[in-house]
Amino acid sequence: MTSGVSTEQDELRQKTVEVARRHKASWIELGQYLHTILKNKMFKYWGYIEFEHYCAKELGIRANTGVKMLRSYQYLEREEPKVIEAHFSEGQNPRKIPNYESVNLLRLARNNKQITPKEIAAIREDVFEEAKEPKEVRAFVRKLLSDRQTKDIAEVRKSHRNSAIKRLISVLAHTKEELGSENLLPAYLLKQIDDLAKKLADQLE
Repeated sequence: MTSGVSTEQDELRQKTVEVARRHKASWIELGQYLHTILKNKMFKYWGYIEFEHYCAKELGIRANTGVKMLRSYQYLEREEPKVIEAHFSEGQNPRKIPNYESVNLLRLARNNKQITPKEIAAIREDVFEEAKEPKEVRAFVRKLLSDRQTKDIAEVRKSHRNSAIKRLISVLAHTKEELGSENLLPAYLLKQIDDLAKKLADQLE
């Protein structure tokens, strides 16, 4: 390892510590540093076995917080690079910096197959345009999932109900045909069976 690389690593290490102390104001910058450190496994050069231990011991931030910032930054880099560009462009900083936890919630929502693209767009607007707090974004996502679960349960009930009605209609039709062909029931009873089958068919949704 050359002295140049060592010096560069030392500078990055010191800058990361400094940015970590003010991460609430510039978590995107910290996320960028954490991304570089993890990608190149620099924390191992500094005596840490795990990335999470480095975050907790050297930067003084909880491991979970460090991981969230890292993943939120990686999400921005992959899906919203213009947010990063604006953040680092002098004189073009976005009016509102999205909270890293809100960005992480958006990232998780995008990976949830139960949430539609239209709903993702609404969450994205809350995160980037409105800069809403994590608790607001989390409440919105939970409501979406709760509504979806309620809707899914209703759909399952309706499906079971329709299936049971169809089975009963089929049994009535078969029974009517069998009893009618052998004259085992009077005509008025056969008609009542037929009427019941029609009434059941009207209940299908």
